[in-house]
Amino acid sequence: MINRLLGDLQVNPSRLSLEWVSAAEAPRYVRLIRSFTDRLRELGPLGSSEDLDVEHLMVKFKAVKMALEGKRLRMVIARQAKYMKEGDRYREIPSDHKLQADFNKTLAAETASQELLLYVQEKPRSVEELAGLLNLSSDDVIASFKKLEKKKLVDSDRLVDS
Repeated sequence: MINRLLGDLQVNPSRLSLEWVSAAEAPRYVRLIRSFTDRLRELGPLGSSEDLDVEHLMVKFKAVKMALEGKRLRMVIARQAKYMKEGDRYREIPSDHKLQADFNKTLAAETASQELLLYVQEKPRSVEELAGLLNLSSDDVIASFKKLEKKKLVDSDRLVDS
């Protein structure tokens, strides 16, 4: 999932390495660390080889973190766990593909919502500016803003005319 998230953020997935190493494998551990360090040196600072704006990328990382920690995704995961464990009395258990699609859709919506929240907390912004920053339509920005406003997470004065 982390590799997919990095891909969604346009970050080179080779910036992440996950290896299981036993305490008895010191030479292997040293090789892995050296190899990973060399790879990161080749890639340069975060965002440089990907040609990404680091400030914008950090907002996206924070938004993803907030989305993953949020209640909505926990509810999706809990519902999926229930289906996998018990099934559903009124309909069949969704396929893995449908479960993954549901999770991805919810994660994307929550990430966009959290990113919108972060941008308008920073300073008041126009719908057009937010649409460009979030890569969303103006209608989607307005709908997301209204949801945040209904939850009392933002005030209407955070949205300004262009």
